[in-house]
Amino acid sequence: DFKKTAVTFQFLNAILMLVTCIDCSSAIHTRNDLTEIEKEVCLSTAKFEDFVTEFLNRTFQMIDTLSTEMSDAVVVITKVNLEDHVTELALTSMMFGIVQQCSKKIFQTVREKIINFLAGSFFTPKVGKLVTGLVRAILKANPEETLKYLLPQTCERIENIMSHSETTILTDHKGDTELTWCLILFSELARARGDTLVIYKPILLSVFHRCVRIVHKDTHEAVANAAKNLLKSLSYVYPLEYRLTVENTDEPFTDFLPIRAWGQHVEFDKLNVQFHIPNEDEVDFACEFVE
Repeated sequence: DFKKTAVTFQFLNAILMLVTCIDCSSAIHTRNDLTEIEKEVCLSTAKFEDFVTEFLNRTFQMIDTLSTEMSDAVVVITKVNLEDHVTELALTSMMFGIVQQCSKKIFQTVREKIINFLAGSFFTPKVGKLVTGLVRAILKANPEETLKYLLPQTCERIENIMSHSETTILTDHKGDTELTWCLILFSELARARGDTLVIYKPILLSVFHRCVRIVHKDTHEAVANAAKNLLKSLSYVYPLEYRLTVENTDEPFTDFLPIRAWGQHVEFDKLNVQFHIPNEDEVDFACEFVE
């Protein structure tokens, strides 16, 4: 039931935008200024990792269910389903709410589970956007780590598919489902912060050079989206963080206790927004890509 699922995601998203997913249970041993309620809250945060793990397991189960032939048999690919779109946006927003301000340990758990779920798999159009939504969230929160574990493997997979069938795949209007999925994932990874993409310039350009002439509509669209995302990442000015607090949220919590930032507003004149400003290498990469 996509409507109920979307509402659940929206509800969780509203909460997770206001809290930090950090295990603060150790604070009861290092601080002597906690109220009884704060002690209870700190102890309850030890369950965050279990919650995130269970949420991902259920999300993966939902995606697997939607990937079955029975589920996809009723999908009209040419029509955009509004409920599906709402669910996708809500899931992406919720995951980003978690990973943008969670502990390093919880982020590592999320990243590993998503990458393991992606390994060797490819997804149908109905669920592909849900999967890329998960990738988009961890990519936005930590582009260096996400690219390190996903981009080289995805590019290698694309190169292998092209090497085994390049003579026919370029002109095949039926397309290759696995290649289409890999290029959709590739285009999502091209959304990463510009300076983190520059170090992967050779493999990025190689994929574009090999795939730009593909005639299959969905596959070619994925390549076009990748080009658009890459140029935006390299040349646009955009904010880098959306965290609830800029304080150090690592243990031992002697200077700052994350639960005390829950639901707190920030004074407008105290905002310290960090922006991505294209550097010389990024501009050169963008120019080389266009040429």
